[in-house]
Amino acid sequence: MGDQERFLRLFLRCQGEIRAFIGAWVRDPHQREDIFQEVALVLWREFDRYDPTRSFAAWARGIAAKKVWQRWEQARRVPLPFDPETLRAVQEAFERTEGDAELRADALRRCLASLPEKSRRLLALRYEESLKLADIAQRLRSSLDAVHKALSRLRARLQACVERRLAALERLSRGTP
Repeated sequence: MGDQERFLRLFLRCQGEIRAFIGAWVRDPHQREDIFQEVALVLWREFDRYDPTRSFAAWARGIAAKKVWQRWEQARRVPLPFDPETLRAVQEAFERTEGDAELRADALRRCLASLPEKSRRLLALRYEESLKLADIAQRLRSSLDAVHKALSRLRARLQACVERRLAALERLSRGTP
């Protein structure tokens, strides 16, 4: 796999998290997008400096924090909304929860894999193809109410499955059965 492909795979996986991190500090949507674009550019330009033994998302958040701080420095005539220590504290909080997000994503993948094909297809129509419920109902020759109920049951089933898996992992990590 080439560097470009590796970068894209890592970047696309955490771009939502980077946007959320920037959004926690910058309220103006245009500034948020500008900073996100700057971060993406720096990540790409500096990708050869990325240490693959460490978290790409944490590295990206570090760059995002620097970009947010630079933006605040440029706008010195407006009082800074937070001090640098607050920014570092939030960055550390993101890093502490990163492992939880990865465990949750893995549990969800396993739960999805355990679903019957028909259920996975329904979820794919809704969340991968982004179809509206009415379009799904039409495609499946079903009623809108039936599609709504089926998706609600599937979401509840997945949530329960993920919670069971996470609880089991927690018990294993504590050494209790």
